Amino acid sequence: MGEDCKNLHIKSLTRSNRINIVVISLIVLLIISIVVIFIRHRADQNHSPAPLRPETTEATLTIKNFHHEASENGKKKWTLEASSASLFASQNMARLTDISIIFLLKKGQNLTIHANQGDLNIKTNDMAITGGITAEIPPYSLTSESLNYEHGSRMIHMNEPVEMTGASMTLKAGALTYDITTEILTCDHHVEGTFIEILK
Repeated sequence: MGEDCKNLHIKSLTRSNRINIVVISLIVLLIISIVVIFIRHRADQNHSPAPLRPETTEATLTIKNFHHEASENGKKKWTLEASSASLFASQNMARLTDISIIFLLKKGQNLTIHANQGDLNIKTNDMAITGGITAEIPPYSLTSESLNYEHGSRMIHMNEPVEMTGASMTLKAGALTYDITTEILTCDHHVEGTFIEILK
């Protein structure tokens, strides 16, 4: 009787050990599967192709003597002329060269900007222009190398050094913001100015 109990106990332990081994094996396989899936997912992310930039894609259309107008409620807000425009339809973007922009201000005045090149979002009318920028904001003239225009807020941002001259002053700043609606100009970052007294 004692021998039978002993054998039964050994068989129970063996069966229990087998169950434990099976459970542990399943857990190990599950962990390995999760690790493999994670590694493959990271690899796929690392090898995903980056969005194509306009420099690496072909233009849908190239236009010489490009003309564009932005209007609101039937009223013209600004006009743009460029010697050439390369249109990238998938990015809703036009790459421009030799740019001239005229913003219509209050009291019949205009804000005129010239630049070497830039990008126009043909869907939002936002712009980013660079190179040899000159701007005429009566009674001031400005020069810089970079300018961003936000059409929704009608704000101009120059985030690179700006030099502004007027009849009786010269001013340099690290950045400049101009609100076309209110015609308020704000200079920022290391502003330096020279004012000249005009004798009558």
